[in-house]
Amino acid sequence: MVASAGSLNTNFDITWGDGCAKMVNYGELLILSLDKASSSGFHSKNEYLFGKIDMQLKLVGGNSAGTVTAYYLSSKGSTWNEIDFEFLGNLSGDPYILHTNVFSQGKGNREQRSISGLIPLQISTPIPFSGIPSALCEEFKNSESIGVPFPKNQPMRIYSSFWNADDWSTGGGLLKTDWTQAPFTASCLV
Repeated sequence: MVASAGSLNTNFDITWGDGCAKMVNYGELLILSLDKASSSGFHSKNEYLFGKIDMQLKLVGGNSAGTVTAYYLSSKGSTWNEIDFEFLGNLSGDPYILHTNVFSQGKGNREQRSISGLIPLQISTPIPFSGIPSALCEEFKNSESIGVPFPKNQPMRIYSSFWNADDWSTGGGLLKTDWTQAPFTASCLV
């Protein structure tokens, strides 16, 4: 199955958000919004066991402290696999923090945070997902031979969500979301 730009409405479903998520330009662009009352998210209609995902992200411009724009893969069940990329917003002029995690057989605790170098601009520009330096991304090696579960045999859906996490995401919960800036928007091309 190949999902490409221009076919978002064919390959993805908006899963939550009470109208805060929408597909525009005949399915070429998916926009997620966040306000004080609601967040939003989507997922792929299909599951994938392997493949390559190319995605362009447009993160929140300006003061995005407290917001989390997440793009991740996840299977289902009590022993699910999941690979997370979460962009933690920050104050204007400060870079986003990239928060990664890997769950294998339902076990996580492989979280890492890195300064992404992506700075929220007043007018956001698309960031190619493949443009994130690999040094910022967690490398999770297959160590099954020594008893560490590895996510290899559960098909996963592609997910994205945009939500408020000012209780933990930015400054350990010290920086709160400035709701006077709402609604916040993030978008993607897949």
